[in-house]
Amino acid sequence: MSAGTLFAEQGYAAVPLFDPGLVRAAADDVAEHINRVSRALYLPFDQSCPDAPLNERIGQVYAHERSVANLLRVAVCTDAHRGARLQALANDPRLIAAAEELSERPLAGRIARVRASIACFPEHRHAWHSDVARDDGTGCGKVVVTAWIPLSDAGPESGGLEIAAERQPAPLASEGDEGFEIPEWRLAGLPRVQPACPAGTVLFLDRFTPHRTLPARATRFALVVWMKAA
Repeated sequence: MSAGTLFAEQGYAAVPLFDPGLVRAAADDVAEHINRVSRALYLPFDQSCPDAPLNERIGQVYAHERSVANLLRVAVCTDAHRGARLQALANDPRLIAAAEELSERPLAGRIARVRASIACFPEHRHAWHSDVARDDGTGCGKVVVTAWIPLSDAGPESGGLEIAAERQPAPLASEGDEGFEIPEWRLAGLPRVQPACPAGTVLFLDRFTPHRTLPARATRFALVVWMKAA
């Protein structure tokens, strides 16, 4: 099944788009941002575990300074996307062209952020949701398609995404759902898929496709680009 057919029928498509080395190099923006924030703290820099692998560093900090580990998590998810290599991915013409081809409409506005699945912070994994929960045409309601770009190999065992596959005509969340989380009963009967996304693969999601974050054994970072209608 082609990516276009899969997206049209199931609401998602995993597309090999970038050189894996280019994507893994973009993860250095995350590491450098953690260093930048850590150097601004009273805590000695060497206690931020600068020599640890990126996918273990926040977990190692958490073992002795939980509040600092959480601060680093928030800092990465708030501001790391401004790094030059991550910005290059978010604005790459290939990404935009693929999103427009799948969604079959022109796209203009984009919002990019880094998101993480961190083993020591299971409470911050995203539960079932769709990227447009209120189809009101304003704010997030203008999003048409989401590009999820893991900065390392991601899948069922490494903090990937689980998708309730089937293109939806409207959001499954209702006004009464707390925090726009989609309750499990609304997903009854929908097939579940957990796509493998090696570094370089972009997982495109339709605006109403339900998905959630899978547990990670360490830390998985991804660049997420929400694309809005022109």
